[in-house]
Amino acid sequence: MAAVPELASEQIEYYSDENDLLFEVDGPRQMKCCFQDVDLGCLGDEGIQLQISHQLYNKSFRQVVSVIVAVEKLRKMPIPCSEVFQDDDLRSLFSFIFEEEPIFCTLDDDYVCDAPPQFLNCRLRDIDQKCLVLSGSYELQALHLNGQDVNRQVVFCMSFVQADENNDKIPVALGLKEKNLYLSCVMKDSKPTLQLEMVDPKKYPKRKMEKRFVFHKTEIKDKVEFESAQYPHWYISTSQAEEMPVFLGSTRGGQDITDFTMEISP
Repeated sequence: MAAVPELASEQIEYYSDENDLLFEVDGPRQMKCCFQDVDLGCLGDEGIQLQISHQLYNKSFRQVVSVIVAVEKLRKMPIPCSEVFQDDDLRSLFSFIFEEEPIFCTLDDDYVCDAPPQFLNCRLRDIDQKCLVLSGSYELQALHLNGQDVNRQVVFCMSFVQADENNDKIPVALGLKEKNLYLSCVMKDSKPTLQLEMVDPKKYPKRKMEKRFVFHKTEIKDKVEFESAQYPHWYISTSQAEEMPVFLGSTRGGQDITDFTMEISP
């Protein structure tokens, strides 16, 4: 049977099955006390104390080196800090670890997730206090309403949609509440024209609407105007005359009315 070698004087390494720790020490000769007699409360200000056990404990080695790390002692020791750690300190640390690089991404419209847009229900009147009503199936008219006739005015479902350009105007789509009709701008007889267009309720409204449905809403004090995204400088307009169709006009501040008031509706 092979004999157990004597411990070297330079270094002792021992793995304790009881403590799951690997211990190292420069020399085995300075033995202080048994491991089981250690009192953590008696540790000095140093916070770490080396103790060597001289009992065999029926182990293969004759001596056991125990290193006791006073975790509780170290945890309670105050760490002097002249300044409080700030977010800028963490940011400067990240600058050494990470390198900022631009990310270029090309999106295919066929694979973009189109979440339903936010919307609100509202009624519009021009600054002459004419209400917008549905005349026939596909035409809006502007006229004055009184009494119970006020209920004839249409309620718009204004959807806040995605814009192609970056500007301070708010892109919206104007649909008629509980109807599959949306205001759209198309070219007819070489002139931009406003119309009511029937849409598939399974596909509309959506976050990225076709440009013909999009209007740039601009608010000035308590007035709003709607400029066509398809045809810039053309606006939803009404006539000074009574019971005339709502149309797309290019004149602001003239005879045609382009300013509206908006009333939130349930």
